[in-house]
Amino acid sequence: MFSREQGPEWVLSTFASDNPEIQNEISHLTMTARRLWPRVRAQAVSEQRQKHPDEAIAMAIDVWEDVLDSVAKTILRANGRGPQVRDLDAYLFGAFHHRFNRALKKERKRGEMIRHLGSSWDIETLAQTPSLEAVKEIQRSVLVKQAIQNMDEWTRKVWAARQYGYSWREIATLFHLTEPQAKLRFRYAIRRLRAKLGMK
Repeated sequence: MFSREQGPEWVLSTFASDNPEIQNEISHLTMTARRLWPRVRAQAVSEQRQKHPDEAIAMAIDVWEDVLDSVAKTILRANGRGPQVRDLDAYLFGAFHHRFNRALKKERKRGEMIRHLGSSWDIETLAQTPSLEAVKEIQRSVLVKQAIQNMDEWTRKVWAARQYGYSWREIATLFHLTEPQAKLRFRYAIRRLRAKLGMK
């Protein structure tokens, strides 16, 4: 019937009070909840025809227990001084129906979100697919790294110096060469490297 196949006592047993008036209200709430449960269960199944009845009833149990818990807390807070509900059956069923519809709406939104995330993930994946320019840039980067690894020590030092902004005159002075000699030697080393790596 309810969680662990127990009646509404399972939820309402924690609301014991020394006040006999409150105990009467809790007892009345318990009897009303027990009487209403078949109607609540039928409503839950009819509103969720696409689900297996056990699944529909499980959701109804959660909502029904929340309703009973909320009403019992209100009774305790009022401490016997609050206005009495004239038609407790109608009140409880109305509260259940309202909360149950809210739970169904939340479940539908969650389902839509999951479906949306699935489709947006596909779009995101496509958006993250590198453009042709990005692919070319990555290829250039790989080729440069490969070229640097295959350079002899002198060529690597000259290449690094050029990357750091040294002029050909400064590089030539560093290696005790004339500027044309430094340029020619570097170009020759790069040509050999391209031939070795099969680059044009």
